[in-house]
Amino acid sequence: AGHEGVLNLLPIYADHILYPTLSHQSFMTEVHHITSDGKDKGVVYSEMQGRENSDGSLVDRAILDLLYPKDCAYSSETGGKMKNLRVLTNDQVMRYHKENYTPDNVMFVLTGNVEEGEFLSALDKVELSVKQKSGGDGGVVPKVQGGRPWIHHVIPDMDLNAVGVMPPPPTSSSMEIEKDEKKEKPLEIFFPTEEESRGTVSIAWRGPMSDQRSTWINLSLLWTYLTDSAASPLQKAFVECDDPLCAGVYPAHEVFTVGYHQLWFTEVETERMEEVAPKLFDVLLDIVKNDAAAAESSFDLDRMQMVIRRQRRKILEKTERRPTNALIDPIIRNFMYGKRENPVQEMKDLQDDVDPIPLLEDALLNMTKSDWIELMQEFILSKPYALVLGRPSADLAKKIAKEEKEREEQQAIDLGPEKLKQLGGELEKAMEYNEREIPDGVLTSVPIPRLENVKSIPLLTIRGVGESIDIATNSGKGISKEESNMVLFKLRESASKVEDGNANAYHVDWNQTDSAFLYVSVALSTKDLTPDQRLYLDLLEEIAFKLPATLDDGTTLSKDEFVSQVQDDSVSYGAHCGLPSSSISQMLSYSVQMENPNGSGFSQALKWIRRVLYLTELSVENVKMAAQRLLSEIPAQIRCGSTICHAVSTELNYDSKQSNRVATTALRQWPFLESTVARLSKGEDEAEKVVNDLKEIRSKLVQRKNMQVFVAGNLKDIPEPMQTLVDALNPPTTATTNSENLTTEKGELLTDVSDFFTRSSNTGRAAVCSLSAIESSFLSLTASGVGAYDPNHASLLVAIEYLTALEGDFWVKLRGAGLTYGSSISNNTESKLLKFGLFKCTDVVSAFKAASQIVTDYASGESTIPHVGLESAKSSLAYSIISGVSTKLSAASQAWSSSYLGKKVDYDKWILSEISKVTVEDVMSSLVKYLIPLFDTQSNLSVTCPANKFDEICDYFTSKGWKDLQKISEDKLCKTFVA
Repeated sequence: AGHEGVLNLLPIYADHILYPTLSHQSFMTEVHHITSDGKDKGVVYSEMQGRENSDGSLVDRAILDLLYPKDCAYSSETGGKMKNLRVLTNDQVMRYHKENYTPDNVMFVLTGNVEEGEFLSALDKVELSVKQKSGGDGGVVPKVQGGRPWIHHVIPDMDLNAVGVMPPPPTSSSMEIEKDEKKEKPLEIFFPTEEESRGTVSIAWRGPMSDQRSTWINLSLLWTYLTDSAASPLQKAFVECDDPLCAGVYPAHEVFTVGYHQLWFTEVETERMEEVAPKLFDVLLDIVKNDAAAAESSFDLDRMQMVIRRQRRKILEKTERRPTNALIDPIIRNFMYGKRENPVQEMKDLQDDVDPIPLLEDALLNMTKSDWIELMQEFILSKPYALVLGRPSADLAKKIAKEEKEREEQQAIDLGPEKLKQLGGELEKAMEYNEREIPDGVLTSVPIPRLENVKSIPLLTIRGVGESIDIATNSGKGISKEESNMVLFKLRESASKVEDGNANAYHVDWNQTDSAFLYVSVALSTKDLTPDQRLYLDLLEEIAFKLPATLDDGTTLSKDEFVSQVQDDSVSYGAHCGLPSSSISQMLSYSVQMENPNGSGFSQALKWIRRVLYLTELSVENVKMAAQRLLSEIPAQIRCGSTICHAVSTELNYDSKQSNRVATTALRQWPFLESTVARLSKGEDEAEKVVNDLKEIRSKLVQRKNMQVFVAGNLKDIPEPMQTLVDALNPPTTATTNSENLTTEKGELLTDVSDFFTRSSNTGRAAVCSLSAIESSFLSLTASGVGAYDPNHASLLVAIEYLTALEGDFWVKLRGAGLTYGSSISNNTESKLLKFGLFKCTDVVSAFKAASQIVTDYASGESTIPHVGLESAKSSLAYSIISGVSTKLSAASQAWSSSYLGKKVDYDKWILSEISKVTVEDVMSSLVKYLIPLFDTQSNLSVTCPANKFDEICDYFTSKGWKDLQKISEDKLCKTFVA
C-alpha cells in the first residue's frame, strides 16, 4: 500500500489483531452456521469442505498424526476439520484469542521502504493503544506466564507400534527397534475419486531441533541434490526412466521445536505403491555402498557443490526480486522458536536465520563426501519414519456424497421445523448486522495516501530491430536522460557492427533495470501450426531442457550432463506456452535467468537458448519418458474442480482448432498423450513417426520470422550485445531448418499472436460437470468484455472493484452468507472476455442468485454507490495496479507483453489517470452495459460440482435459459469435447 498507507493503517491493524470484536454474528457467517433448510455453511466451513478430503490433505494429516501423536498440536489441522467446525462455538474462539493473542506473544513485521521517524511515530500509537487497552496499574502491560507457550510443550515420541511408523531400513547402521512384525506396514488411507489409476505416497522423518540451523540448511541441500532435476538420483529412479513409478518426487519440511522433513511421491501407479519405500531406500543405500567402493553411482560431490552454488544464486535473486517473501519465513521462525537468553546472541541468531549465505558457503567449502553420507545416515537411514499410502477410491467418493446428504437430511429432522426457522432468523439478523452501513466518518478517518509517493521501478525499454531501435514512448521513468541515451547508443553501435544485415533479422525488447541478474527469453509464434501439431506443445515444453545435445564444436552432452550444466550456470530456466508472464498464449517461449557479473550473463543465457532451439537431439526414449510423465499428471488435474472448470470454460470460449489454450487443457491432452505413449510403445517405425512429428514442429517454429527476443537486466556492461544475440540465434550451418530461416528478412513486432476465441452473440453455451473427488463447486461465467483502451475500461474496473472489495457486496452477501469461499469478477483485455467466478462454493445456485441480485439492485437504483465508496474503490484499484509491477522483472515482463496487446509502456499511468476521472454515473453505466449481461444466458457457463449436487445445478441453469446445457459425467469429460 506504499509507506503512507501502511503507517496510517498500522495502529488500526494492530488493534484488530489484539482487540478484535469477535462478534457472534461474525462467527456465524465467517466460520459456521446451519441454514433454515439444515445445511452447514460458513466461510471457513466452505474452505475446509473444498480441501479436507483431497488426497494431499488426507495424506498430510495422516503423516503428521504419526510424527506427532497423542494430541500434539503440531499434528493439528489449522483450518479445522469439518466435524469439529460443526460443534465449535464463538466462546471457544474468544477464549483461545484471549489466551494467545497477547502483546508479549505477538510480533509485527514491517517490510519495505519507510522513513525511520515516521515508522517510530506510528509504533508509538500502537504502544499507547496497547497500554490503554490491556495495561494494569500504572499502564504496565501484563505478560502471560512464560510467553510463547508452544516452546514449553513436551513433544511426544513417535509411537513405534503404530501402523505406518516404520523402522529404519535393515541394512543401515541404526539402533535395533523391537516391533511387532505384523504392524510393520504402511498406513493406507483412501481419498475419493472415480479415477483409480494413481495415488499419493508420503514418507517423513523427525528432523533436527529448531536451533540446529546449519543442519537444517544441509539437510535441505541434501534433498535438493536428491530430487531437484532430471539428473538427480531420485528423479532418475522414479520419474525419468523407462518404467516410471510416479509423476514427481518432491521434498518438504517444517522447522518446529522438533521439526520434520518429508518426501512426496505424486501420481504413483496404484498397483505399485508398495514399491516406493523399498525402492527409495535401495537408491539411498546404493549411494552409501557405492561411495565406499568409489563406484560411478556414488555420491557426486561436484554435483552437490553445483546444487549449493545454484541455491546461493536463487536466494540472492529472490532477495532482490521479493525481499519480503525471502525474509518473512526466517523472521517468523526465529520469533517462534529462537532462544531468548541474551540480546547479543538473539541478534546473531536472527542474522543467521535471515542470511543463510554464510552457512551455504561453509557447506560448499568444508563439507566432504563423508559428511554428506553421514548426514544421510543420521537423519534418513537411521531413523524410524512415517509411511502413508494415499489410495484412490471410487466407492469412497460415492459413500461420502451419500453420507453427507443423509447427515444433513437427518440434521434437519433432528432440529425440527421450529429450530430451523429460528436458525434461519438468526442468520438473517447476523447478515443484517454485518451488512450495516459503515459511517462515512470511519471510512474517511484514514487519509488516502498520494499515489505519487509510491515508488515505482526504474525501467528503460528500448525496442525494435537493428540500428533502428529506439526508446519506447514515455519509457525511462526513474532513469536519467544521460543513462538512457548511453544505453541506446551502445545498443545501436553494437548493431552497426553486425554484418550481412543479420542485426535486422530479430525484433528485440531491451529492458534496462539495475539488477544483479539478467533474464533472456526467446518467444516463437505458433500461428503456422496445424490443430494436431498444437497438441504437441506441452510435450515440447516438457523435454526442452532435458535432452542430449551435440554442440557447435562437435562436443556431445548426455541428458544428465545437459541438465547438470544448465543448472550450474543458471538461476532459473524453462519453457512456457505463452510469455513468461503467462499472457499471449499463442507464443511458445524459452527463458533463462543468469547472474550477470560484468555483463557476462547475456552470452551465457543465449548459449543455453541456442542449445535448446538447435542443438538438442530428440529420441524415442526421451520423448516417451516425457509423454509418460505428462500422462501420469492428468488424474490429479481431473480431481481438481477449479482446473476442470477452467478447462471446460476454455473449450466454450476459444477456437478449438487454433487456440493453444484449448490444445493444452487436460481434456485434450489426456487422449492425445494416451495415444502418443501407445504409438511410442508400438514399434520402432511408429515411434520414429512421433519423433519426426516433433522435429517437424520444431523446424516450423524455430525460424527468424517467428522469433521475438526479450532481455531484462543491467545492459550497460554487456560486450557487443547485438553480435552476441545474432551469433546465438542464427541457425547452425548444419541445421536441418526451413530455408526461410536463412533469409535476412527484417524482423518486426508480431501482431498476429492474439488468442482465438469464439462466442455466440445471442445464446451462451453451458456445461455442468460432475466430479467425484470434490465436495464443493466451482463456476466460471464469461461474456463480452472490453479492450485495453476502451473508453469504458476504467469505469468497468471501478465497478468491479467496488462490488468485490473486502467487506463489499459480494464479500458480505456471498462469502459472508456462507455460500462460497471465494468469488471474483475480472476483465481480460487480451481476449476481451469478462468473467465471474465462484471458488470452493457450497451452494452454486444460491451464490449465483445472490450475485445476480446484487448487480440487478444497483442497475435498478435500489442500491446506490456513495461518494466515499467510489473513492475507496478507486484508491484500492490504483494500488492493486501499482502492486502488479512491484518487482524489476515483473515490470519489464509487463512492458514486453503489453506491446503485443497494443498497450504503450506507460499504460498503467494512463489507466490510473482514467480511473481518477470516473464518476458514479460512469460506474452505473458500465455496470448496466457489461455486468447485467454477464449474468444472462448470453454468457458461457462452466460448472464443476460433486455428484450429489449435479441434478439440482443442471435443473436450475436449464430453467434459467441455458437450454442446450451439457450434463457431463466424469467418465465422459474428454469424449464430450474431443471428437
